[in-house]
Amino acid sequence: MKKTLKIISTIAIILFGILWISSKFNILTEFNSIDIRNILVLIYLFTSLKYFQLEVKDKNAEIQELKLKLEKTKNGI
Repeated sequence: MKKTLKIISTIAIILFGILWISSKFNILTEFNSIDIRNILVLIYLFTSLKYFQLEVKDKNAEIQELKLKLEKTKNGI
């Protein structure tokens, strides 16, 4: 899931860049509109947010696991 979100966000920002550059040089004007670029930015923001939420959730779970191991080690000594 995290890898998919990362790929989607990367593709969205790359497409945004391509469309932005093509708008500066008046290339592909029939497919290039500000609405499409705004949607790509929203997709990037949403997928990045979800990715980092999952990343923090995984790191918190790992921290809790390590704290439990540390407590077990302290009690064993």
